[in-house]
Amino acid sequence: MSKILRIGLAGCGGQTRNQLAPGLARIPSARLVACADVDASRARQVADEFRIEEVYGDAGELARSGDVDAVIVAVPHRHLKSVALSVLEAGKHLFIEKPIGLNATEGAEVAEAARKRGVVAMVGYCMRYSLSRMFIKALLEGGAVGDVAFVVAGKGGGPLGGWLAAPYAEGGGQLLFLGSHLTDQVLWMTGDDAEAVSGSVRWNAGGTDETSAYTVRLRRGAVASFTVSQATGVSYDFVDVYGTKGRVRGDWYGDVVTVQSRVIPEYAHPTVLRIPGDNLREMCHREMTAFVEAALSAGPSPIPTSDGLRVLRILDAVVASSQSGNWVRM
Repeated sequence: MSKILRIGLAGCGGQTRNQLAPGLARIPSARLVACADVDASRARQVADEFRIEEVYGDAGELARSGDVDAVIVAVPHRHLKSVALSVLEAGKHLFIEKPIGLNATEGAEVAEAARKRGVVAMVGYCMRYSLSRMFIKALLEGGAVGDVAFVVAGKGGGPLGGWLAAPYAEGGGQLLFLGSHLTDQVLWMTGDDAEAVSGSVRWNAGGTDETSAYTVRLRRGAVASFTVSQATGVSYDFVDVYGTKGRVRGDWYGDVVTVQSRVIPEYAHPTVLRIPGDNLREMCHREMTAFVEAALSAGPSPIPTSDGLRVLRILDAVVASSQSGNWVRM
């Protein structure tokens, strides 16, 4: 098996240019060989910056290239499914940005295609590679807070622009953009899954979710409360976990973790820790390293498409609950 993974970039927007491609360029076992974008100037800019020889105007054509082993898909939400399916149809390893589709129906198509092809298909939940969030997960797994009783989490900021300001049905809004991240974070850190969902969504005049509050009853008995918004004057990103023996909170802005535990003596009183190194580029570098290693070894996906699908099912339930006023069982 080759020790070099030849990678194509499908989508040459800001996430690719500023985070993913720089992360890949630092990996000795990865080589950027092709890129594609419907905007020829954007594709050329990325090709020139990262010394990529093959440039395409169509992601499907890139995926079918014999010079490509794996494809990074970072396109607007409404195009994620179609581009991912073209990559999987070509039998290539797939890294697909969250949320993998507009809804659970699209997510299921991607997950099923990945299962049938047997390739490595990884979802881009880069917050799993945040040092502070990995530290929190390790504390929870070590029993620092005992049994989880409830979780409070929030993520958001000011008004979204560009295609993210499109109606929810077209892939815009904060639920799909940041709510997907936050929901995945809580499920991943607690190692739990959703049993039932209740939600309330405030929509703007353009049909985009502006502020959402939702509660997820987890299967092991804990309750998680979420807020995501594009109507606040400051950005925020926190996860606060309370248990029978303590509490741990992470604030991504500021690299701060606050711990209090009846299990760990040094955290007997509220203790504030700084966990540096959580900038987005470093997180994406760690994420890309995990994908490359998995693809080269044909090993299990670090973040399988089934994880992306379960988040979409919860977000669908948030919208359905807001419309009906009832809990939605998962």
